[in-house]
Amino acid sequence: MLPMVWSVRNVIHAGVLQRLADAGAAVHLLFRRQPAGNDLPAEVLSAAAGVHPLIAVQGRSGHGKSLADGLVKSAFCQRHARASYSIYQRWFSSRQGPLLRARTSLIDAVGSRLGTGPAFRRFSALPERMYRRSHQLEPVRTQLRQLAPDLLWSTVSVAAAEYPYALAAEELGLPTISSILSFDNLTSRGLLPSFGQYLVWSDRMRVDLLRMYPAVSPESVEVTGTPQFDFHRRPESRWPRTRTLEALGLPAGSRYLAYAVSHQSLTPGEPRLVAQLATRMAASPALSSHRLVVRMHPLDDWTRWEPVRRLPSVVLSPAWDVPPDREGWAFGSVADQERLVSTFAHADVCLNIASTATLDAAILDRPVVGIDFRAEPDCPRDILYEEYDADHYRPLVEAGGLRVAHGWDEVESLLVSALQAPGRDAASRREMVARECGAVDGHAADRVAAAVLRAARHGAARKAPVPQLEAVIA
Repeated sequence: MLPMVWSVRNVIHAGVLQRLADAGAAVHLLFRRQPAGNDLPAEVLSAAAGVHPLIAVQGRSGHGKSLADGLVKSAFCQRHARASYSIYQRWFSSRQGPLLRARTSLIDAVGSRLGTGPAFRRFSALPERMYRRSHQLEPVRTQLRQLAPDLLWSTVSVAAAEYPYALAAEELGLPTISSILSFDNLTSRGLLPSFGQYLVWSDRMRVDLLRMYPAVSPESVEVTGTPQFDFHRRPESRWPRTRTLEALGLPAGSRYLAYAVSHQSLTPGEPRLVAQLATRMAASPALSSHRLVVRMHPLDDWTRWEPVRRLPSVVLSPAWDVPPDREGWAFGSVADQERLVSTFAHADVCLNIASTATLDAAILDRPVVGIDFRAEPDCPRDILYEEYDADHYRPLVEAGGLRVAHGWDEVESLLVSALQAPGRDAASRREMVARECGAVDGHAADRVAAAVLRAARHGAARKAPVPQLEAVIA
């Protein structure tokens, strides 16, 4: 199932699809939006046995299902003492009207009792029952019967488009495997759908999964790393400096800092912050010769950055050559991923606000400066600086692989220090990457493909022998 652009990157562009096909597996791709024209190279799709739509099921849950979802998420997160939940709840509820805020408070009060009470397990199944009653799963069941897969692979377990397939697969007795897409999914997303097996980035993620989902057996969780970081280890994905500068629209010999944008839902005021940063860089003798390359968030509204584009020292770098559609979908390309890697690899310093880009930069051994301006009065306030305390991000701060600035003077000081001694935190960056990302050796796609093939082998054994697949895997 390929419901998001991240799926295309991890499965197709990272090479997992080709490895599966080379091993003799017939891989059927279920796209949220089927490719057309120049969306994907023809040779890429030739490795697939079939390309199909990811069916959007019909149905309407209503307010009762929304309430049940909220209660289960609140109960689950409070049951496991997730700091992330309260951080995001405070942020989003501050943007609600009084009635919605009162509803949120009531949900959390009830959720607190449900999470610690004996009724949690029974109540947590209610949203699924309500979804089944209100949605037409038969088209999905029909599609799966026709495809008759040995295994259904979830590539984005938190994507709503995958949910009906997980339910239908359970009804049909189909084996399932799920890749946990991001290092925040376990701690920031509430109760995940149930799958037969799981692929995770690291040992730390595996421990979190088993602790939060005690019904999951240790044997069903495999540490593979994530294919998204394979690009960082491939020489062909790291362009020469001259090509990178040309792709960014910078003159030859330019030096630059890379700023990674966060999602607009968490940082409405970020364009104003970046404009302030550019102005202060221009006034600093140590930084004035540097340009500021602003790497757009892949799912952001890029139009909000137009005022920043006019600043002479700022260069906007889109995540993809093709802008995303209204739902944030784009196919992306290998070149898009190579531009990301090359942008960070040749940056003198990378800046962001609690972004995954910290890991991208650390893998490439570039200094990272985080901006946490909760105590800085001269900055936009509509930014979730508190995300540094979220469960998935706090370990990065504690690891020392990035330096966090709490005011403008400290930003300049840390940037200058990083320019003077870029290797100062290299050991901490390596340790941070190893703990959070698992093995970043360029072979995560191999491990993922091998794990999926093993799961497909077991699934095939439950039906009828598949000689070609058995011969390859044996």
